[in-house]
Amino acid sequence: MGFLTGFFSGFALTTTALYLTIQVHRSIRLEQRDAIRQQTRALNWLSSPVGAYDRRLAPRDIPQPESETNEQQRPSMKDLLKHHWNQEVGKLARKAYDSRWEDARDTAVEGWKTVVRLVKKE
Repeated sequence: MGFLTGFFSGFALTTTALYLTIQVHRSIRLEQRDAIRQQTRALNWLSSPVGAYDRRLAPRDIPQPESETNEQQRPSMKDLLKHHWNQEVGKLARKAYDSRWEDARDTAVEGWKTVVRLVKKE
């Protein structure tokens, strides 16, 4: 295995691990945010002054805390990761489509010439 192959495979492995770690952390944070909002809503509903002593006296138009509707609307972690992956692939595809390969070649040639000059110490 050559140096460049090892370097780029290590780079790809490291960036993949970091990307997945960040996405899992983000999804956990979103779950925590939703749980805290739901608990806050339930506590506010319980401590509301209207009908606080007897819930039978509370007006019917007060919204009840949502328990199952919030869970049904939330996408799963698999769907979130799939969505983010598709966005990243779309960005890379647009970048590859919009780039001019002649410019990339010229940049690589200039970089190679610079490296050769540094090695020969001209």
